[in-house]
Amino acid sequence: MTKAFWASTGEAAIKAAAAAALGVIGTAEFLTVTGVDWATVGGVAVLAAIVSVLTAVVAPNPDIRAARREAAAVAAAAAEAANKPRARRAKK
Repeated sequence: MTKAFWASTGEAAIKAAAAAALGVIGTAEFLTVTGVDWATVGGVAVLAAIVSVLTAVVAPNPDIRAARREAAAVAAAAAEAANKPRARRAKK
């Protein structure tokens, strides 16, 4: 749950909300703003954003999984580097 994860998740949620809103509005009503039920559009868009965030938390996209693996590898390398001086001292 890093800053990159939330930035990616927020972007995906905004895209999902916009796509859902456009789907509800439809092409015929898009040209006449007065015929659109904005409460329905807003409700569907918010629901799509919520579903997008929940999906990202449960099953993050491949970019986030790759970033997690990279962060874990860096942390492991740092821990190994920190333990090397101790191992040398223990051998002496």
